[in-house]
Amino acid sequence: MRLDPLIEDTLAALVATSLLGAAIALAYWLLTGLSPWPFVILGETSGLGFGVAMLALCSPRRRRP
Repeated sequence: MRLDPLIEDTLAALVATSLLGAAIALAYWLLTGLSPWPFVILGETSGLGFGVAMLALCSPRRRRP
């Protein structure tokens, strides 16, 4: 079973933004010594939806074979 290309692009965007968010939270924690919760994590969560939507909608379109 093959997923719809838009769903595949959305999942790829979700993984990309989640990894970026985790890297930012980890860097914040390591550089400042302060817990990234709640400000950094909540800010990233609100931006996650916008980032996923933008990456999924701006990705090149693929046609089904």
